[in-house]
Amino acid sequence: MHARYEVRLGAAMTKSLGASLVSLYASAASLLLPLPPERQPALVADLKEDPFVSSALSTACCELYFRYGMLLAPLTAAL
Repeated sequence: MHARYEVRLGAAMTKSLGASLVSLYASAASLLLPLPPERQPALVADLKEDPFVSSALSTACCELYFRYGMLLAPLTAAL
């Protein structure tokens, strides 16, 4: 039961961190590129639906979760 709980918690945490990273990327892109702020939600939605981006983020966030676990909660809250 504990292993199942840990897997479920890890999946929720990596999903949350991935969403935060996508939003951070969209904010940075709107600052550096000529992207109007009203187009930022569309960029976030497009990036979340892209299978390559979601797979890469899931892999990276999963690796971060297993290495740094408890340190990711404050990072996610800060993002």
